[in-house]
Amino acid sequence: MAVPAIRIDVAVDVPLRLDGDFVLYWMTAHRRASWNFALDRAVELAVELHKPLVVLEPLRAGYQWASDRFHAFVIQGMADHAVAFSADVTGSDAVAYHPYVEATPGAGQGLLAAYAKHACVVVGDEWPCFFHPRMVAAATKLLAAHRVRYETVDSNGILPIRAAEGQVFLTAYSFRRALQKKLPAHLFHRPSSTPLLALKALKAVPAATLPAAVTKLWPVATDLSGSVASLASLPIDHSVPPLALRGGDVAGAAHLADFLAEKLTPYATDRSGPDVDGQSGLSPWLHWGHLSAHQVVDAVLRAENFSPEKIPAKATGSREGWWGLS
Repeated sequence: MAVPAIRIDVAVDVPLRLDGDFVLYWMTAHRRASWNFALDRAVELAVELHKPLVVLEPLRAGYQWASDRFHAFVIQGMADHAVAFSADVTGSDAVAYHPYVEATPGAGQGLLAAYAKHACVVVGDEWPCFFHPRMVAAATKLLAAHRVRYETVDSNGILPIRAAEGQVFLTAYSFRRALQKKLPAHLFHRPSSTPLLALKALKAVPAATLPAAVTKLWPVATDLSGSVASLASLPIDHSVPPLALRGGDVAGAAHLADFLAEKLTPYATDRSGPDVDGQSGLSPWLHWGHLSAHQVVDAVLRAENFSPEKIPAKATGSREGWWGLS
């Protein structure tokens, strides 16, 4: 399914560079290899242009509150992605993955510009929090100077950000009222659970390779264990140690499965109980982008044997294809 236009923001509106070497997906917030509209869009463009796909996932050293705990969680996700984007899993050599862990604050400066020289188009994540909007604004100026098309994609939640039409909700009640009206039209638009399968359609395309000039200055991270020892040389807060929880898509999916099996049925009553461990526990993986809200909703609907017939036809205009369950 094509990515809904409402989720795409063209930050640098110039033509696709047809003589570029690859489509670049700059993964900075939606850090997952499935259920990700931004990745879907990058794959969509790679197939359209008949070009390989390069996925760049950087991790800064100088962000506020950088610590062993946060770094370990993100790097463990990188380990999952190194497997997910490998030819052994995708069945295609049309994708290459570059995990980059900044050794010192600012060491990654120039990395995106170096990739821009080779890219047909850059696809990035839209995320309205933390330093991300400032980073996107800086990238927009940079890529505009290089005359490279830059699209950011909203894969944050079930309701697209722009569907709110700029409305500010001062109370949870007012937001819920608006959500009830706006959400049905977007419920059946979901990202792919297997986006990389589309790359198998690319025939006679050069294998995706990382430019040697880029990896020489910004080397591919090889130790993706997230262990305390591997983080010791980084200029981050070592007084905040990693938790027993493992980061990444795989661990996030496993915790989602545990929630469905053990906590979903009593969730409505137990989640607010101070003496009961009734919460989903999914927040860390949702926060770091290893789990998607669409992925959670899809899993819950299937666990509950939800039928599209329970949604009034007037709410969505049509029940056909609702959430892919019909």
